[in-house]
Formats: sequence, structure tokens, C-alpha cells
Amino acid sequence: MLGIGPLILIVVAALVFAGFYTWARRQGFLAAEPSTEAEPAEGRISLLTEAVAYVGTILILAGGGAAIGQRWNDIADWGHVAIFAGAAAFFLVLGLILRRVHEPAVQRLVGVVWFLSVAGLGAAVGFAVHEEYGASGEVTALMLGVAMAVYAAVLWLVRKRGLQNLALFIGLVVTIVGAILSIPGEAASLAFALALWVFGLVWALLAWRRYLEPLWVAAPLGVILALFAPSVAVADHGWVYTIGIATAGAAMAISVPLRNTPLLALGTIAMFGYVTSTVIRYFSDSLGVPATLAITGVVILILATVSARLLRTTRPRKPKPPITTGPSHHDLTHA
Repeated sequence: MLGIGPLILIVVAALVFAGFYTWARRQGFLAAEPSTEAEPAEGRISLLTEAVAYVGTILILAGGGAAIGQRWNDIADWGHVAIFAGAAAFFLVLGLILRRVHEPAVQRLVGVVWFLSVAGLGAAVGFAVHEEYGASGEVTALMLGVAMAVYAAVLWLVRKRGLQNLALFIGLVVTIVGAILSIPGEAASLAFALALWVFGLVWALLAWRRYLEPLWVAAPLGVILALFAPSVAVADHGWVYTIGIATAGAAMAISVPLRNTPLLALGTIAMFGYVTSTVIRYFSDSLGVPATLAITGVVILILATVSARLLRTTRPRKPKPPITTGPSHHDLTHA
């Protein structure tokens, strides 16, 4: 059964991306869909039809997975590869067929099936490298990530939509992790933290410069990774706290001229986590638990105050209504 933790993360992620979507739409960064304006409202596919299509996709995955799972041990290694490769090809062809329908609901379904196609290809490559060629887990992760990244990049160039951007992002992250794991010697947490932090910053910067579309998906992905990647190494390297705090402060500061409330919220949450962890780590022994809790409370109040003032700044000001005055005495006398 799915725990409450993953559900909370899913809800938070949905709120973050919805916030970035709203901000990008308000700023005029989202172009209107041509089909949305060209077709009449009554000719569009209903939400019920779209939901049925997603249910059908889920049933295909569930039924196919259950059927294959019953015969999994009887299937040869190359058979495992063929199953995932066939699933990737099936979802790719399905997306190519549906892509011809210029309907927003169908286009969203195309994004889902092509995302599943990337996942299927990654699984096929992973089984081929690990089971057939006997590669280690580190090399398997690297090859899986490279295959996913290249395939997702091609699909993203064909169709620059949210799920294709997400698939490319995941493929590149897996590639970075696999590359670090493949380096001889013990993989240090600092290498993961710095590599993912730099990658997140670059990804976010490319999104702000509009090189990665759509903006409302690419930007939060890079920001979230850059904000929380330093936390991987703070337990072993205390100085990494400065990177996390500086990144969170930069996110909060940048959110003001951009009037981006979700960015401010992400920066505030990261700042709260890093500052609280720093206080507990470095001052709990010398000041004691009560004093540490008091200092943490002060920090929380300061962050809440700063966030409230920045949030007030990021909200667009409503234009003042024009002041209308009645006719002057000179106009009345000369009327």
C-alpha cells in the first residue's frame, strides 16, 4: 500500500508545477494551442473519453505485466529484452498515430505513451546490458541513462511537451549518476551533490533562456534539483551547507523581479531545511537542546517574515482605477 509520504510528495510536486504553469501563463510565456482556437468547443473530446483512454493504458500495463510476470522465469534473457523493446515500439507507434489528431486531449495522451516508450527502451537496454553481457550495476545504470537520454531527446525535438522534457531530464540524471558510479574507486557523496547541483543550475538557466520547452516544466525541475542536491553531501561535508543556503537565498531573491511565487516557496522551504539542519548540527552540543530549539524558532520566524514580505512583493499590483472628477466651476459657468 502506498504510504502517506509519497502521496504528500506527489501533491507538493503537483502544486509546484501548477504554480509554475500559472506564472508562465500570466507572464505570457505559453502560446495558445492552434487547435484550441480553431476547433469549436462542441467538437472536442470530453474529459470522460480522455479518462477512458488513460484507464485503457493502465489496463494494458497491468494486464500485460501480470501475464508476463506469471511466465517470467520461463522466458529467456533475450525474451525479457524483447518484451520491453516491443512495449517501447508499441507505445512509439501508438503515439505516432495519435499525433496526427490535433486535439489537446489526444496530444496529452501522446505525451503519456511516448513517456512510457522511453521507460520501455530504458528497461530493454538495462536487461540487455546486465543479463546478456554481464555488466555491473554501475555500467548498467550508465548505459540505461544514455539510452533514455538520447531517445527522449529525439522525441523532445519532435514534440516539445512536458512529459518529453521530463523523460529527457530523468535520462540525463540517471546518466550523471551512472557515470559517477562507474568511476573506479568509492563514489563520494560530494561528487553526486556537486554534479547534480551544477546540472540543475544549468537546466534551470536553459529553461529561463527558453532553450528548453515547456518553461513551466523545465524550470521547476532544474530549480528543485539545484536546491536539494547539496543535501546529499551535507552529512559528510559541512561546508556544503553554504552552497545550499546560497542557492536557496538566490532563488528567493530572483523570485521577486520575476514575481514568481512558486520559486519563492521552493527557496523558502530549502532555506528553512538547510538553516535548521545547520543550527541543530553545530549548536546543539554547545547550547543544549532548549537553546537550539529557541534559535531554530527564531530562524523560522525570520524566514516567515522575509517570505511574507517577498510574497507581497511578488504579487502583481492591481492598477488603480482612473480618478473621475466632475465638471469644474469654469465649465459650468461657460456652458
